[in-house]
Amino acid sequence: MNSIPTDIGTHVEKDADAIIRVCSYHRRDFDLVVVRSRPHDMQSVQTSLQAAFGTLPTANLGIFDHLPLELMFLVLRNLDIRSFFHFRQINRRARVLSTGLYEYQLVSKHGLEGLRGLLRAGLAHCFTIVDLYRPLVTDKCSTCSGFGGFLFLFTAERCCFDCLQSSAHYRVLPPSAFAKLAHISPGRLLHLSGPTLQTVPGTYNMMDTPARRPKHLILEEKATQMLLAAKAINQDATRNLRIRREQPEQRLMAATAYPCYSLENAKLERGVSCKGCQVRLELLRGDSHLLARDRTFSTQGFLSHFTACVEAQQIWAESEEGTRPVNEPELTRRCGYFTPFASDGLPR
Repeated sequence: MNSIPTDIGTHVEKDADAIIRVCSYHRRDFDLVVVRSRPHDMQSVQTSLQAAFGTLPTANLGIFDHLPLELMFLVLRNLDIRSFFHFRQINRRARVLSTGLYEYQLVSKHGLEGLRGLLRAGLAHCFTIVDLYRPLVTDKCSTCSGFGGFLFLFTAERCCFDCLQSSAHYRVLPPSAFAKLAHISPGRLLHLSGPTLQTVPGTYNMMDTPARRPKHLILEEKATQMLLAAKAINQDATRNLRIRREQPEQRLMAATAYPCYSLENAKLERGVSCKGCQVRLELLRGDSHLLARDRTFSTQGFLSHFTACVEAQQIWAESEEGTRPVNEPELTRRCGYFTPFASDGLPR
């Protein structure tokens, strides 16, 4: 067995890329159990979203064209996403103008899953392009400040997989279940409770059986606040909602994988997990080791973690500084729980 080098800090500075390649992996299964597009569906629209027409515009935008460019961009930044795309369809001039918006360029290139997720969920009228741009250029989970690889569609907030599964902030449920627990009519609930998310087909769990999917979901926290403010429910109703038994896969129906774009170095990050933490879990077991195994890091965050993870350092030592392959756990080799994948990259 190769010994762990004593000068770990020197190795991190000198061999950062190799350490990431050898000792970390991306949890692909996390990406696949949330709202997800098949790659060929994305490719068919990507070009049209990211480019204007090849021919020059022949029509203008009437009085709107008399505004300075800065004011036109200010208007576009304040359009909700649905209205923004309606504007793009007016004529070639509108297409050229909207494509030139910096925030839109980044979102349409790197944040397409978030954009498409909001459109498919029927929530595009609730947010602007800037609302998608902000989480795209930060890597922090809005709840715990760790690395967050996901976008929560109800709020367009970045979150991590752990908070998505455990934080009360992300509790969702079907309107029918909310109405029954809160003793309110479904019609009045939908009128007062805020936006409703339309679910789409997907995997939503790591088991062989498909999850049951309601047609719609509402955000419990927001709906409760609005209904209490309107005096439509009382505290007994909120107590019933808090103690209800959750369907955990329903949270996954309200989120999508969302990479992070660094304005500093123009690099895209999807998050990595530690192979060494999986080795430790298989040796020692225990819930604390499971939580550590499922943690996701930015590149810099992982390199910092690597300096304290003995098992990851052992993998690095066995690789002879990244020059030879090493035996690794089956789960890290598969990048998660799923084994069979179709040609489009999703579980069969």
